[in-house]
Amino acid sequence: MPSKDYRQRLITELVENEFISTQAEIAERLAERGIKVTQATISRDVTELRLVRVPAAPGRHRYRATPLVQQDDVEHELRQRFKLFVRDLDRGENVIVVTTDEGHASGVAYVIDKLDREEIVGTLAGQNAILVVCRSVATAEAVLEEFEALLE
Repeated sequence: MPSKDYRQRLITELVENEFISTQAEIAERLAERGIKVTQATISRDVTELRLVRVPAAPGRHRYRATPLVQQDDVEHELRQRFKLFVRDLDRGENVIVVTTDEGHASGVAYVIDKLDREEIVGTLAGQNAILVVCRSVATAEAVLEEFEALLE
């Protein structure tokens, strides 16, 4: 049986890329990929991933990630995404390279941008890598330490 982390990564991909409006549809999509889970497991995953049903068309809803409003929400979401999708961190001078699973760099970069940190100038995301540009070498070192702590 695939791990919880793998299952939750897959659920996140599914709701980001497909129109899914019920937990039963999530279970069906997982089953199509060989992952059989109970409705209770899906319910816990939806809660842990902070997915919400939002209006998508007249009379229709779909699952989406919770909008990030408060700084605590952003920090919690960043911790979650780092644990689920980040595979490696590296630094060169004032630039940090965050390596993610294929296709998840833009989602992680979005949350880093939402941190709204003065020491981070910006991010640039590809398919599986993010460049995080910091204002100085010293701030890049400090931000890298914070990012490393998110992986523990």
